Amino acid sequence: MTADQYPGGDDYTYRLLSFLMNKLNDYSMSLTEIKEGKWVLNTRGMKWFVKRYPNQSRFIMQETLTRMLIRQNFTHVIPFHPIHQREILIFEGHPIGLTAWLETSEPISYAKERDRKDVLTVLKRFHACTGNMEGKWLESLPKFKWLKKWKKRLIQFEHNIPFLQSFIQPYYLYTYLEWGKRTVEQLEALNMNKKPTCVTHGDVAHHNFLRGKNGVVYMIDFDLIALSTPLMDDLQFCNRILPFIDWSLNEIKQLEQYRQYHDHLYFYLGLLYPTDVFREWNRFFREGIDYKQRSWNYLIHLTVQQFPERMQFCQELQQEINRLLNP
Repeated sequence: MTADQYPGGDDYTYRLLSFLMNKLNDYSMSLTEIKEGKWVLNTRGMKWFVKRYPNQSRFIMQETLTRMLIRQNFTHVIPFHPIHQREILIFEGHPIGLTAWLETSEPISYAKERDRKDVLTVLKRFHACTGNMEGKWLESLPKFKWLKKWKKRLIQFEHNIPFLQSFIQPYYLYTYLEWGKRTVEQLEALNMNKKPTCVTHGDVAHHNFLRGKNGVVYMIDFDLIALSTPLMDDLQFCNRILPFIDWSLNEIKQLEQYRQYHDHLYFYLGLLYPTDVFREWNRFFREGIDYKQRSWNYLIHLTVQQFPERMQFCQELQQEINRLLNP
């Protein structure tokens, strides 16, 4: 994309290109939009990923975290452009971030054992590294109030049940609701109040990990980072991979990184909570008709077709919970 292609100068991408030309002192660069708020920038034979951030604090948190990780020799993040060490690029009210462009191999898939293992290894290194970090900048990070979030999702899902049961048998819906209520009630009774021990990523979906051409797995998209405990990311990772390992609790237990949870009551209670079902259906009701049409088959598969395996999984979880509650 060049200025000649946008002679009117009204296009946001064209205006952003002009802004970056001035900031980077390169008037031969090009900028191509990938999706809303994200572009690829070509300048002086190099490529950069350009992202628009919602506010300065969000950008500063992510840029600082990335810089601190690199300083501690954590090699699984992508560095920001050197210009960010001098200034924050503000364009039309929003921070603009530039990170090195990563040439990738095949996308990460949790259906592949190698990808699952590599992602978990990187995630645990991330937790170990952030657990050793110090500095006042950490005080600006949000604290993840996970139980409050779970209760909110549960309430929203329960509110949507009258609409859903016209399409899905109530038995399924109320079983998920019961699992969610049981989890929240037991966690509240245990009065869990663990202090944050590290920075958590907050969204360990497969698309937030990239494998470079060099074979190294990188973490991206730190929009949901928070101060918490590794358990929060670990539970979310389990929830993401379980459909690909036939909902096998035994396979989860065999993961070396999860041995610490074998007698961990909160771990089993957290796995009992159907966060994926609540999250996806709540989103379904928030989004427009296009999203509803695209996601319907996936949601039916998630809610109904996976139910028998999940039921067996939850029965095994309840046995572990009973074992720890009644030693």
